Amino acid sequence: MKKIILLFMALAMVLSLAACSTNQSPGESTPEESSSQTNESTPTPSNTNGKNLAVYFSMPDNVDDSTVVIDGETLGNTQYMAYVIQETVGADIFRIEPETPYPTDHDKLVDLAKEEQNDNARPKIKDMIENFDTYENIFVGYPNWWGDMPMILYSFFDEYDFSGKTIIPFNTHGGSGFSGTISTIKELEPNAEVLDGKSISRNDIQDAEQEIVDWVNSLDLKQAEEQPDSSAEAQQSTDEAGKTLVVYYSATGNTENVANYIAAATNGDLFKLEPTEPYSDADLNWTDDNSRVVREHDNPDERDIALVKSTVENWDEYDTIFIGYPIWWGIAAWPVNGFIEANDFTGKTVIPFCTSSSSGLGESGKLLAEMAGTGDWQEGQRFRSGASESDVVAWVESLEKITL
Repeated sequence: MKKIILLFMALAMVLSLAACSTNQSPGESTPEESSSQTNESTPTPSNTNGKNLAVYFSMPDNVDDSTVVIDGETLGNTQYMAYVIQETVGADIFRIEPETPYPTDHDKLVDLAKEEQNDNARPKIKDMIENFDTYENIFVGYPNWWGDMPMILYSFFDEYDFSGKTIIPFNTHGGSGFSGTISTIKELEPNAEVLDGKSISRNDIQDAEQEIVDWVNSLDLKQAEEQPDSSAEAQQSTDEAGKTLVVYYSATGNTENVANYIAAATNGDLFKLEPTEPYSDADLNWTDDNSRVVREHDNPDERDIALVKSTVENWDEYDTIFIGYPIWWGIAAWPVNGFIEANDFTGKTVIPFCTSSSSGLGESGKLLAEMAGTGDWQEGQRFRSGASESDVVAWVESLEKITL
């Protein structure tokens, strides 16, 4: 949200958007996000929790300060808020996307957003939300564009009946907060309860995870109970299984933290995967086209990463193997591949887990299972960056009861 002080000069108006202080310039999809993140949101969610839904519109551009980088992933500011909300309250998630994609060029996006506002436009939304009536609490997130919601949010509110529901707005901005958008939502949805919501400056969003979590928890919304997996009945509990081993590769420490929590909760042993040539911070800079990790991503033949040690003593004694890794470009970080290829998982239950600021587990576990060719591979779990011990322990305990 940036203030335009040179209204008499159209060119200056556009150029000043990134630096002024009352109108958030339109913008929140980098090339990295478009290629590696679009599969993270569920475009047409069905209600898996019967209660909470996080809806967001996020459109980063190529100039404005409208993105954050969390564990090497570039996310729109509003997108990041939505993911933290989803994780905290156990919500389904829906990304509002236009039928006709918006430009990612800053100047073109600024002009289009203003044109839509002047025309009171209603851009068409690409997908629909299934079973919308079954949701009770709807988080609605958006950036502040020209002191208002993006016009596609008006399309969204026109599309659905919010009668009897609770709307919880959240937004990101460059200085103007919600402006008058809370009142606007109340006018658009008079039969819904509209809470005051949460607004975070783009200058603060990078380090705002705990602030968002605390806010969501203060709402006292119930987190959905996980539904047992249909295959759970045929599986043993960890109490009846043999020894447990937690294998992990960690680039920044997040996966290592989760691995330690799992080992403590299961009384398992730890096995850390270490490349013989460790990754430096510069190596892991995925925004640098010349960095090691980008080079390996672009050249799959270079992903054969030698490990200090790829086999485990007394391997046959372990019945349950947790395998942890960060998500790189939607798949498991490739330093784990050497361990998978070096071991026989026959007769073992294998449970993948990953850490990521936004990306889900995706097909990473499935791809590792195909690489292994043996073992009873489970669905696994994704943890956000900075996951708490209580979150990890709760997941492990659910496995002991229904999955293993």
